[in-house]
Amino acid sequence: MLLAVGIASEIELDADGYVVLVEAAAQEQALRQLALYEQERVRRPPPVEEALPPLENGWRGAAGYALVLLSVPVAVAQGWSGTDLYAAGPLDPDAVRSGQWWRALTALTLHWDGPHLLGNLIAGALLGISAAQVWGSARAWLLIAIAAVGADLAEGLLDLGHYISAGASTAVFAALGLVAAHAWRSRGGHARTLKDWVPLIAGVALLGMFGAGGQDPDSAQVSDTTDILAHALGFATGALLGIIAATARGARAIAAVPAWLAGILTPAAFGLAWLLALRAVG
Repeated sequence: MLLAVGIASEIELDADGYVVLVEAAAQEQALRQLALYEQERVRRPPPVEEALPPLENGWRGAAGYALVLLSVPVAVAQGWSGTDLYAAGPLDPDAVRSGQWWRALTALTLHWDGPHLLGNLIAGALLGISAAQVWGSARAWLLIAIAAVGADLAEGLLDLGHYISAGASTAVFAALGLVAAHAWRSRGGHARTLKDWVPLIAGVALLGMFGAGGQDPDSAQVSDTTDILAHALGFATGALLGIIAATARGARAIAAVPAWLAGILTPAAFGLAWLLALRAVG
C-alpha cells in the first residue's frame, strides 16, 4: 500500500515480529497513510458472496425424451400407423446411402424389446438431466440429438456389409461423451494431474462397460459389433461436441439459440423424419 502512494518501504522481522521500515523523513506520512488505510478497511463492507443460480432439474426434458421413445411402441401396439415401423425406421446403411437420411433419426426411437427400451430410457434420462445442469433442458437435448444423429449418419455412410440397427443407445452414449468431454475441457483440457482426466476416463470406462448389446434376437443381420460401433461413434461425436461447447465461441453459439426454439427443433425433427419414413414405404 505504501508503495502505491509513493513511499519506499521494507518489511523485516525482529524480536517483536514484522516491522515496516521507511525513511525518517517519510515516517509521519507513512503512519498517516497506514491509519487511513486501516479506517477504510474497517468501514468497507465484507464482500457479498454471489448467489449461485438455481440448477435446472432437467425433468421436463427427460419427460419429453421418455415420451418420444414410448410413443413408437404405443403406436405399434395400437396399429396407428398402418405401416410396419420396424421396416420403415431402423438404421439401414444401404438405405441411408441411397438417400434415406431420416433413418438416422427414426432409428433412435425404435427398440427391439422391453429391456432394450427400459435401459435406454433410464440411462438417457439421467444423462440428459446431467447435461441440463450445464445448458438447460431444451439446449441439452438439442445437442444430444445433433451428436446422436451425426453418429448414425456416419455409421450409415460406412460400408460394413448389410445389417440393420436401432435404439437410443447411440443418443445415450452421445450424451455421455458430451457431458464427460465438456467437464474435461472446462478443467482446462490439459493433463496436469490425474484428477484433470477423471471425467473423460469415467466416460470411456462406461463406454467399455456398457458399449455392447441391444441385438435383435429375431434377426441375424444385427450384430454386437455394429452395436459397439454405434455406441463408439455416439460417444465420439458427443465428446467432440462437448469440447466445442466448452470453448468461448461454442458457448456463445449455444446461448444464442433461444430455449423455446431448441425445445421445438428436436421433436419437430423427429416428427418430420417419421413422416418421411412413412411416406417412403407408403
